[in-house]
Formats: sequence, structure tokens, C-alpha cells
Amino acid sequence: ALCYIAKELKMSEAKIYGVATFYENFSLEPKGKFVIKICDGTACHVRKSVPILEEFRKTLGVTQEKPTSDDMLFTVETVSCLGACGLAPVCTVNDHVHPSMTPEKARELIKQLKEEAANEN
Repeated sequence: ALCYIAKELKMSEAKIYGVATFYENFSLEPKGKFVIKICDGTACHVRKSVPILEEFRKTLGVTQEKPTSDDMLFTVETVSCLGACGLAPVCTVNDHVHPSMTPEKARELIKQLKEEAANEN
């Protein structure tokens, strides 16, 4: 795809690759239907965002190196700050903010999202 874009825009592949990898909204890897971003900024970190991240990863069977589930339903990412520090710890699912998260709330959220995906089929 990068080769095609470079050709159509009459730019080098290196320049296209640079843009595609610089902006966080672009991804060279496919992402799941639900993109879960866990904030690890200072406010969220001190309010224990790491156990929430670990719960999402454990429950969904993903890792930092392999952030997307095999069924392509979920991608789990960390971000430096989501800008909702007063609601910490927070995560977003497809840019919808979920405040005051806990590992238990993470499990419940996953359950709800799986049900939502099943009902769409």
C-alpha cells in the first residue's frame, strides 16, 4: 500500500513511510474492531493503571508485542495521557472515555464489548 501511495503522490516510499509511522493515528498493522487505549500518564499511573492494563492483556490474550487479539476484535495500547486526569485511571474504547477503571471494570467492559460484537452478527 505504501508503494502505491508513493507512486500516486509522486513521492519517495521513505517519505510516505515516515509520515505513516510518525502519526499515531496511522498504523501499519491491522487493528481490532475495539481499540482500547489505557492511559499511563502520571495521574493514571499513580492511581494504578498498570493492573488495569495487565487485566486487559491477560483476559484478551494479548501482549505489548502482539497487541491485537487473534479474532481481530480487540487491540490494547498504552498512551501517555488521554487528557482526563480528573477521572483517573481511564481508558478509551474507540475514543469513548471509561473513567475510574479497575481490573474488575476492565473484565466487565470486555464482556460487554464481546456481547455487542456478537449481537451485530
